Amino acid sequence: DGNLIVLGGPGSGKTTIALLKADREISDGNLRPGQQILFLSFARATIARVAQQADKLLGRKYGDRLETNTYHGFAWNLLRSHGYLLRAGRGIQLLPPPEAAARLADLDSDARHSEKRRLFADDGLLHFDLFAELSGTLLTKSKSLCKTFCDAYPIIILDEFQDTNKEEWELIQALGKHSRLIALADADQRIYEF
Repeated sequence: DGNLIVLGGPGSGKTTIALLKADREISDGNLRPGQQILFLSFARATIARVAQQADKLLGRKYGDRLETNTYHGFAWNLLRSHGYLLRAGRGIQLLPPPEAAARLADLDSDARHSEKRRLFADDGLLHFDLFAELSGTLLTKSKSLCKTFCDAYPIIILDEFQDTNKEEWELIQALGKHSRLIALADADQRIYEF
């Protein structure tokens, strides 16, 4: 009934186990009307594959009770709808990659991060790299917003958990205060060393 971590190598069935768990939670009536199980992964290709697998395992009767998204897609949805709370009611917009590259080209790594933060604070321009950090900040600062999202998604499945960085982990921790987390991981498939 609590948080879970599922460890296993490639093809060992982590995703299948998570989807069977989702099926059980839905069929047992553990979700209230309007609630969904959220499945997050890093790659759009993975999300497409999971959606296909969910259709086979869950069928049409439960398909609307499982939402699949990327970590960044989820964060962007959150920031697009509520990011103004981080800017005293002022709106935000995405900083297009070519414009970001031009603005940040001559800066070193530390200065680049500071400039991304300044662009968001001063101009409302949101760099892709700040999605997780600002989403975590938003959910940490606004307890009512965090509870609202967690009420909508009482169970969150986290695919490729071994690749979460510090900012993504802070976002997940904020969600985990009120939602049950199911982490799927394979330490041997880490992309990064953190």
